[in-house]
Amino acid sequence: MAHELRTDRVRAIGLMKFRSSLSNEDLKANGLRLVEVVKSIPAVQQNILKYELTLQVPKEKLGTSLASALGLKETEFGMMVLVEAASHEKIREALTSPEYKKIIAGALEHATTLDDYHWFSGEFLTVIDK
Repeated sequence: MAHELRTDRVRAIGLMKFRSSLSNEDLKANGLRLVEVVKSIPAVQQNILKYELTLQVPKEKLGTSLASALGLKETEFGMMVLVEAASHEKIREALTSPEYKKIIAGALEHATTLDDYHWFSGEFLTVIDK
């Protein structure tokens, strides 16, 4: 089977480095509330097919980080946001809506900085999906 970039869906990925003053308790306390707010935004409901958050597992939980086990430099990023939609336009409509931009502003104020929050749009190839 030949592998090709998918054309039925596209993605946007956000990477965030948290402020050093942000604790895991802060993340847990505000995270669930924030998820509910994102889910309730009409532009997100209408345009987004998948919205996932991935939080980095603390090194203490695993003993060592995956990066160190692979002989790589430790990442400073603590969270990834993955958004999927039928088109880049639909993603942009959702993520540039005033309601979602308010969430970005809140993240920049409380959790991260402009230099430490990155987004990019992309197309993807699924290599394994069991």
